[in-house]
Amino acid sequence: MDSNQGKLFIGGISWETIEEKLKEYFENYGDVVQTVVMRDKTIGRPRGFGFVVFVDPFILDRVLQDKHTIDARMV
Repeated sequence: MDSNQGKLFIGGISWETIEEKLKEYFENYGDVVQTVVMRDKTIGRPRGFGFVVFVDPFILDRVLQDKHTIDARMV
């Protein structure tokens, strides 16, 4: 299986959003392998986007059909 299967880009997240919050939210759709919030390498501040990787890549179809609000931000 391609390592990018089941990987979803999440843009527009709040700077307060952490990996655990993304995992908790997206586990409502299915099993999550990994969540990552991208951070600036020099200062460590979140960059406003991240990734979620699902065990089953077919979950992406369901996720993409819905609108998502996390930490009061539409992502």
